Amino acid sequence: MIVTEHFVFVHMHKTGGQTINNVLSRCLKGRQVIGYHYPYSLVPEQFGQLPLVGFVRNPWDWYVSWYAFNRRPKAKNALFAVCSDGGKGDFKTSVVNLIQLGEDSTTARRYRDALVSVLPKTLRGNRGVGLTKACIANFVDNKTGYYSWLFDRMFGDTKCERVHIGKFENLEADLVRVLKKLSVPDVATIERVLKRSNPQNSSQHGHYSEYYDAELKELVGRKDSRIIEQFGYEFEQDQNTSGVVSMPSTYAIDGSFKKLLDRAKNYLLLSGDYNIHELASRVARIPDDQWTESGREQRYMAHTQTQSLLLIHDDDMRHKNPTHHEQYYSFEQDLKPLMDLIASYYENDGYFIRALFAKLLPGEVIVPHIDSTFSLLHCHRVHVPIVTNDQVTFIVGGERKHMRPGEIWEINNATAHSVENRSEHARIHLIVDWVSNSTLRALERRRRPIPLQPTGMPSATLRNEPCPCGSNRKFKYCHGALT
Repeated sequence: MIVTEHFVFVHMHKTGGQTINNVLSRCLKGRQVIGYHYPYSLVPEQFGQLPLVGFVRNPWDWYVSWYAFNRRPKAKNALFAVCSDGGKGDFKTSVVNLIQLGEDSTTARRYRDALVSVLPKTLRGNRGVGLTKACIANFVDNKTGYYSWLFDRMFGDTKCERVHIGKFENLEADLVRVLKKLSVPDVATIERVLKRSNPQNSSQHGHYSEYYDAELKELVGRKDSRIIEQFGYEFEQDQNTSGVVSMPSTYAIDGSFKKLLDRAKNYLLLSGDYNIHELASRVARIPDDQWTESGREQRYMAHTQTQSLLLIHDDDMRHKNPTHHEQYYSFEQDLKPLMDLIASYYENDGYFIRALFAKLLPGEVIVPHIDSTFSLLHCHRVHVPIVTNDQVTFIVGGERKHMRPGEIWEINNATAHSVENRSEHARIHLIVDWVSNSTLRALERRRRPIPLQPTGMPSATLRNEPCPCGSNRKFKYCHGALT
């Protein structure tokens, strides 16, 4: 949101807002940046009578842009992570979940619950999704699609004379038209700078009609009908397209890896009757001081109420050549049959990158979070309950489950997940991460070769400064790693 002497610009997602922000910031003196993706309701009181300026986009096009932008591996968006089932969902699956997010159904409530668990309480400092716990918790509407709900949230009553909405499809001309109407000075300069500006935060995709089948086209048309009718939008078919083009899931970008082998959304049961009696007896004899040696609870905020015994682990989350700790070999005889069973489920095409015993203390919780980094997103995270009780609950993607001893579960750690231990006893799980060999090929494709050290490389470059070679990496990860 940008406040100027003449108007307030409200930045609606995926409608050219970043480009307009940059132009207004360059051309208008005295402008104030209030917040990122702030809705009209957060306009400061002293500016409450100023006109509101914003943009709308064809809903069919908007959903394509939203998915294409957020499916990038480096995008971090809680809304996308939840609605795409942690990146597993393709375009249609993810967009259907998003459009129907406000419905009074079990599935929609589960997605809203997952979002509420990971979204912030306020928008202060927000640089992404632009949503809070409260706004999603209050989004219950069987008739309205997500885009229409978001548009109303951002601008309020758009038929009010104070609100001026341009079309994204005619961005330059509509912005100039609105600014002239509001008697903003030196519109000619703004128009000139706008014409020279490159689009910001744009997403790569074809014509939006390529990605819609008849069912999804109808769903958008029905759920977002008010926006479509108010602004005169139609579904425009690209004549050069024959058939529906697939826009695959996030993981398809990096290779063939699929969480839960693409067989389920949140949980996948690998086995339901493994005998963990001997292993549980060994774990019960672990001395108390060994549970605090790893320091994992200090490195990760989500795990502050846990204690861990590391078996296979590297702090740098390396994705190959993992370190097997001394404790692994002391448990190897009991672990090997269990880990062999898990490996066989994944057809032995890979290896274990991490393994640890994780203790959740009595009466504590692992707060809702979404895992990140390449290695955590491209592994099969498997939980084996060792010591537990019926007051311990997993919540993954808004779906609650109690895991029993003898069960082996893969969870989708790429979406919102948490654990509650409401009992007076500690809960202990064996957690292992299995990576397939296909992820190694994807990892190599992502890595760029480190260039030879340029002539005249400054010798006093600090570790956390940008590398002088121009690689856009920190010195310690680039040429600093060679010293």
